[in-house]
Amino acid sequence: MRKHRIGIAFFYHESHSFSPLKTEIEHFRNEGYFIGDEIYDAYTGTKTEVGGFLDVLKKQEDVEIIPLLCAAAIPAGVVSTTAYSIIEKQMLESIRKAGRLDGLLLALHGAMVVEDLFDPEEHLLGKIREVIGLHVPIATTLDMHANLSAKMIDYTPLHFGFKTYPHIDMYEQGVQAAIALLMQLNEGISFYAAFEKLPMIPPSINMRTAEGPMSKMIEWAKQAEEDDDIYNVSVFGGFPYSDIPMAGASVLVVSLYPQKGEETAKKLASLFWSVREEFIMDLPDVREGMNRAISLADDKPIVLADISDNPLSGGSGDTTELLREMVHKNTPDTLFGGLYDPESIEACRKSGVGNKVSLSLGGKISPEFGVPVLVEATVFALSDGIFYNSGPFNQHLKVDLKGAAHIRVGNIDILLIGRPMSANDPEMFRHIGLEPQAKRILGLKAKNHFRAAFESIVGPIIYVDALGVASNRLTTFTYRHIPRPIWPLDEIQFEVEQRRKETWRH
Repeated sequence: MRKHRIGIAFFYHESHSFSPLKTEIEHFRNEGYFIGDEIYDAYTGTKTEVGGFLDVLKKQEDVEIIPLLCAAAIPAGVVSTTAYSIIEKQMLESIRKAGRLDGLLLALHGAMVVEDLFDPEEHLLGKIREVIGLHVPIATTLDMHANLSAKMIDYTPLHFGFKTYPHIDMYEQGVQAAIALLMQLNEGISFYAAFEKLPMIPPSINMRTAEGPMSKMIEWAKQAEEDDDIYNVSVFGGFPYSDIPMAGASVLVVSLYPQKGEETAKKLASLFWSVREEFIMDLPDVREGMNRAISLADDKPIVLADISDNPLSGGSGDTTELLREMVHKNTPDTLFGGLYDPESIEACRKSGVGNKVSLSLGGKISPEFGVPVLVEATVFALSDGIFYNSGPFNQHLKVDLKGAAHIRVGNIDILLIGRPMSANDPEMFRHIGLEPQAKRILGLKAKNHFRAAFESIVGPIIYVDALGVASNRLTTFTYRHIPRPIWPLDEIQFEVEQRRKETWRH
């Protein structure tokens, strides 16, 4: 019996059109760049999309896994043309050299932007189709914040978006994609995609799936999937910091019958539009947030989340407004991190553990969001910055901060890191000897993903609207390419056929 030869690949980036940090090839190599069999070592046993691909395919006696290329970089500014071209060329070469492929599993993000390409993932799928032909099945996984375009659906109906935020079902969606691909190969099942694009770019701060409007959407999506004719429903909130024509929210339904899929997609698009106002949140500024944290009494740490500089939203990780307020308040048992500042790490290395050092902290990438904070610090610990995630988000995945330093300024412990990285896992702190659970106040460069690992060990969580490129206030950005009119930037009327009354509301 001839084995099905199934390729697996990964090309992942969430691109912020307004970030000053352009994403170059070294940023992919710093985060994750694996070719061929290197993919097994990097992703086997991880709760990632590729980990899901591998676990399903390894159980199939009639499948030969063909590992191709995996490349991922931390969200930042748009990907340079050079970096994208290098990865695309290597991806296509790996597919050509693989010979016959009977199927392809491809993990994407859906909100990548390249200097000269608004929709590079659609472009990549088109190039892949030119190599493998029109009839080889492809299944992709996509981030919940994908800015999905209708063109993506032309290349394959099989797209599986995350249903959790924080994203703790990456693995499960990889499994779903692999199973669907095998169903198409082994059983000859035909899948159809129905797609509805909405004229809205909701802020992602209130897009968590534990509560709020996106929780409702995911519940409605799961109810729709109870129909035997509906295989999968993905709800995409979009990434509002990508200034591209295909920006915005959407609904994608994978069904066994086109008409049923189209009806379901329209109903869900209607529901999505109906809860749009619930995505809007007013947040305290830094001073108000800090005062609130100090006033609270809790037996667990109180978190101040510096969402506007969250690296996983494209923030530089080095803005200083919250840091400055924390240093000013000098509250005992306070921990801040991680602050991207390789220059200060190098100064700490030269000074040595146990010694004092004068530092100019942060504010080097985007001083318009806060100039450096001048401090006298004591160096407590230094590390290479390598750890493994312990929480549900990207569990067991290796993380390399490119160096780290634990310093103390007055009563404040500060973690310095060698590249922008959201504080999404306690191991970022624990690997260098800091225990976040032992602190009274945590100032984190993070947004929502950190909740997956931190929520069980912290108390109240306060989002603060500091200055930063990932601000919750979308009116601060000068959009040039997004479709207009679009909510919430514009007041508009929007209708979807057969909407409003045809719902699954209880």
